[in-house]
Amino acid sequence: MLMLDIDDFKRVNDVHGHGVGDEVLKLLADTLRATVRPDDDVCRLGGEEFGVIMNACDPADAAVVAKRIVGRLSELDLPAVGKVTVSLGLSLGPEHAMNPRELAACAEAAMMTAKAQGKNRVVLYQEEATERPDAPIVERDVRSLAHMKMLQSLTGKLNRLTDVHKIGDEITVELRSLIDYHNCRVFVVDGDDLVPVAFRGALGADTGALPLELLRIGIGVGITGQCAARAESLLIGDAANCEFGHRIEGTPVIEESLVAVPLRYGSRVAGVVVVSKLGLDQFDEDDVRLLEVLAGHAAVAVENARLYEAARREAESATTLLEFSRELAASSSLNDILQRVAELTSALLGSPRTSIWLEGDDGWIVPRALCGHTGAERESVLARRVDARKARDIAGNFEPLVLTAEEVAAVAGEPVDRRASYALAPLDLEGRRVFIVAVLPDESHYGERELRLFGGLARQAKLAITNASNYEGLERTFVTTVEALANALEANDEYTSTHARWISDLSLRVGRQLGLGDEVLKRLELGALLHDIGKIGVPSGILLKPGRLSAAERAIMEMHPVLGERIIAPIDRLQEVQSIVRHCHERWDGAGYPDELAATDIPLEARIIFVCDAYHAMTTDRPYRRKLSHPEALRRLREGSGSQFDPRVVDACIDVLERDRQS
Repeated sequence: MLMLDIDDFKRVNDVHGHGVGDEVLKLLADTLRATVRPDDDVCRLGGEEFGVIMNACDPADAAVVAKRIVGRLSELDLPAVGKVTVSLGLSLGPEHAMNPRELAACAEAAMMTAKAQGKNRVVLYQEEATERPDAPIVERDVRSLAHMKMLQSLTGKLNRLTDVHKIGDEITVELRSLIDYHNCRVFVVDGDDLVPVAFRGALGADTGALPLELLRIGIGVGITGQCAARAESLLIGDAANCEFGHRIEGTPVIEESLVAVPLRYGSRVAGVVVVSKLGLDQFDEDDVRLLEVLAGHAAVAVENARLYEAARREAESATTLLEFSRELAASSSLNDILQRVAELTSALLGSPRTSIWLEGDDGWIVPRALCGHTGAERESVLARRVDARKARDIAGNFEPLVLTAEEVAAVAGEPVDRRASYALAPLDLEGRRVFIVAVLPDESHYGERELRLFGGLARQAKLAITNASNYEGLERTFVTTVEALANALEANDEYTSTHARWISDLSLRVGRQLGLGDEVLKRLELGALLHDIGKIGVPSGILLKPGRLSAAERAIMEMHPVLGERIIAPIDRLQEVQSIVRHCHERWDGAGYPDELAATDIPLEARIIFVCDAYHAMTTDRPYRRKLSHPEALRRLREGSGSQFDPRVVDACIDVLERDRQS
């Protein structure tokens, strides 16, 4: 390797400016390319230093090329600058150095000797005869110079990185240029373990790709673990026979030397760097010192990267929890929220199967929502019942935990998937237990960060479940109040005293048969309970008249839906029920009352109530007639399908009624 430097180049920049200096550098580069051999590689090393890598070249040939360069440059007479001179150093591998950095350091030492001896000199490196232009002749430690240059380069690169894996990769790459290692490994501390973040080289004779997780090891285990536990460097001349050596599963026993140095940050060990060479006693104290200096820089970079990553993860977790709470806020019913909790937990934790279990009044904990379970497995899980007393034992302090399949089976009282591990988040809901159970992804490592995120999700879920439960409690109270009001209005009518609840129950079953959602079913239930509330304004003489109504009486009777709408109008909670109450006597063909709406212009809930009301009226005794039989009532429903009634609702109602009769 040839290294050259322009003499007194600082004066060129200071006197003539950097623009002229740049032109000189370009001219020098062009001259070098035109002068060296075709197979030689010219490179700029920094500032005014250039290098030439000369393959298959002995010292005599290299000296000829060097002198030719001096001659060509001496012929140049640069405008404003005049003549330029250079100092050149030569080094030869492997005689002078075994790796590129040390070879470059030898060439640099020879170049500095040439500069000390005068201008336009060419010097071949000799360890015992090196000197600097600004110092007396002393023996130079070229190896240390190479080490310092590598560390300077590495430090600059590490300071720009914020990912521990990239930091580890950079360390392995830079060390390769200085140490001809068999392999290099970089670990960071994670709890009680050392987690590998970078590996370069080979284990044994295998040079194939290596799963990093294979290198994971506990602190105190093996040479790497002992280095972390002791917080001190270890120089091992024979790794295979080391008293605390630990052989990686599946690797052969080989003669190997090893150095392990801790990445110390203050009083803590942040990680470990391990370098190995084939053969015994291949490292010395100089190697240890080099790696310790490197470890000092790397520890700071690793700690900064981990702080950055921790801040990023905290922000990511906060965003995740915010999105989680927003998703839950969009759900209203308890069943919807439980299902969304299962789905979102599965998505955010990468769990293939998630379930939500609630404790009931009977002391059993049952599944209320599943995600990812299919087929027979889903049916099996839905049929399970867990004794609340056993489940309470694992709830502990209501912090998330990871359980083995055996531990879950002991609580469940029956076998579970023994290949899986489970994350469990126990919650206390006003004295009742709620459990979020997530099957962990295959080969996943669930650490503190994942459990903290799971705990955050569980707390958000608890808040949403509590709010939904309270809301549903208020809903039940409200519906019970409405039902009591409806019953009070009908108490004087021996024929219809249970009419409202009967219509409500049948309407809900028909609504479910039609696949209606929870919100629609709520409106349907309230509408059915209140559909005849307007009859409070109809005289008893008309309501209980045993004969046919006159035209005037019928006109009064047909006003009760309008009156019912007015009665409930001041109640905000019943805003969406008003149109149902008003239109529950409209006909499919438009011949109903009060507005003669037709077909789908009539609210679906009103169409359902109309069919159910008609069936109940036909199958109960009235003042003016005896009740009809079930078959006759069904015949009349079919007969009115498409004229009086919505055909789809009639079919659904008949299906429900026939199923009831069969059961």
